[in-house]
Amino acid sequence: CHHVTGECSCPPGWTGHDCKHPCSSGRWGQDCANSCACDGGDGGCDPATGTCSCQPGFTGQHCQ
Repeated sequence: CHHVTGECSCPPGWTGHDCKHPCSSGRWGQDCANSCACDGGDGGCDPATGTCSCQPGFTGQHCQ
């Protein structure tokens, strides 16, 4: 956290004043500012990297 303001800079995948809240489903990255771009499967992605989680039968970067 910033030594003067007390504001935290959360690592990718985490949010909130104290950085203790994971990104909500479908969001990822610094301050959870990015939307998952996963077409097939469960539509979810890794909250830190944005890597899609593909269900069986779906492959590729966006689970197509």
